[in-house]
Amino acid sequence: MSRQTPDYGLDAGLAVYAMFILGFAGVIGGFVLAHWHARHAVDYAIQIFGFCCLILASLMFASSRVGKFHARDRLLARLKLRGDEAVLDVGCGHGLLLIAAAKLLPRGHAVGIDLWSQLHQYDNSREATLRNAELEGVAQRVRVHDGDMRKLPFADRSFDATVAHFAIHNVRDAEGRREAIREIVRTLNPGGQVAISDLHGADLYADELRKSNMIDVEISGLSFWTFPPARTVTARKPSQPA
Repeated sequence: MSRQTPDYGLDAGLAVYAMFILGFAGVIGGFVLAHWHARHAVDYAIQIFGFCCLILASLMFASSRVGKFHARDRLLARLKLRGDEAVLDVGCGHGLLLIAAAKLLPRGHAVGIDLWSQLHQYDNSREATLRNAELEGVAQRVRVHDGDMRKLPFADRSFDATVAHFAIHNVRDAEGRREAIREIVRTLNPGGQVAISDLHGADLYADELRKSNMIDVEISGLSFWTFPPARTVTARKPSQPA
């Protein structure tokens, strides 16, 4: 039977599964060792390590299955979309923001771009994203592209708003992350908005947005809906060239 509900992926799935395995192994192994001989500090250390792995894995799992949906809704609410815009989701993954944005765009459309890394999301693919769009009833308002956020395959002034959630930090070097920000600015229409949620890098994003002549650049406080907690950077492109 084919799957009938959308799946927005388990973030850092390999790490989550590995921590669950290590956690159970550590907790059980520590108890077993303690029964074989008098308790040693190493037994307690193994058990504590196991419990810590289980706690971290549980927090990350809850973030993927519950928390990130609340974070998504809060991020999109910042944009105050009219419903006729073109919205870009950078590093769209399974379409968490892409599809939610499309639902807010009855007269517009949403575009996603991704490299489809399996490290950052299990079963990450354009097919999985398009399947989610179909299941959510917005396939006609969603387009998906393969591509690198540092070299967006879109013309200047293509979008009214751009979003990114836990994506830009995956570019390893700081200059690469700055390139991604500059590409986002390049492809924004005058008056366009950007909202970037990430677990680190907010100061760098805000700095590059200001250097790119964006205005109303703001960094939110920490949001604990996701794990790790995240900040959101928002900005707007001037209606007239600076």
